[in-house]
Amino acid sequence: MRKRTVVLVLALLILCLAPMQMFAVQANQAANLEIGPLWVNIVRFSNFFDISSNGLAQIDTSLLARSNINGVVINASIQRYANGNWQTIKSWTNTSNGYIGDLTENWNVVSGHYYRLVSNGTVYQNGVLVEQTSYTGPAYWY
Repeated sequence: MRKRTVVLVLALLILCLAPMQMFAVQANQAANLEIGPLWVNIVRFSNFFDISSNGLAQIDTSLLARSNINGVVINASIQRYANGNWQTIKSWTNTSNGYIGDLTENWNVVSGHYYRLVSNGTVYQNGVLVEQTSYTGPAYWY
């Protein structure tokens, strides 16, 4: 009986310490995973916002959609943080009868505030809205 117990304990010990096959994702594979929006008809929605040293705010918002899209609308606004909330100080809209839209504008801002860009893009197929996206940028002090 004692011999069986010793054999059983040794067998369990060997099973527990035997090398096991691992199925974890390697570090270089995990680094290659991209996190982003899951759009169907929008290919790219890019936004640029900067304030120069003399207070000129520059925005550039562009949207590229799939070729089946025949209408793109881009709305962009500059917002200023005042009295505890964000207030829109200037807005623009660009409508395109194709699958590419671009909106580039400049606006002078006053110093002593935080500013940010807020934009949204909408794509249409034969006049029917098929997808929307939005962007809210980081705050910049001027």
